[in-house]
Amino acid sequence: MFKNTLLVSLVGITLSGCVGLNTVSMTQVPAERENIISTNSSSWNLIGINFSNAFVDEAIGNLKAQCPTGKIEGVYTKHQTTGYVLVFKREVIVSAYCNEV
Repeated sequence: MFKNTLLVSLVGITLSGCVGLNTVSMTQVPAERENIISTNSSSWNLIGINFSNAFVDEAIGNLKAQCPTGKIEGVYTKHQTTGYVLVFKREVIVSAYCNEV
């Protein structure tokens, strides 16, 4: 019985995570809000040591690819961190409007 309780507790601690919202940013929302685009990208790190922020550039590139000929307006960005046991996931979530020029 003790082994089962210990095993269930260990699995529960390992699989649970805690999400922290780091920053939220929003630019002016345009009057024309027809074509919404969104993307996200993330990176994993061990014990909170960050080696690169290139995942943010990936999110920007994905957003630009969805609106190649238009103007990106009303950008809403969210940077959050999910912490697991010794491992962290940093994630950027971006949504915006693509308006034709």
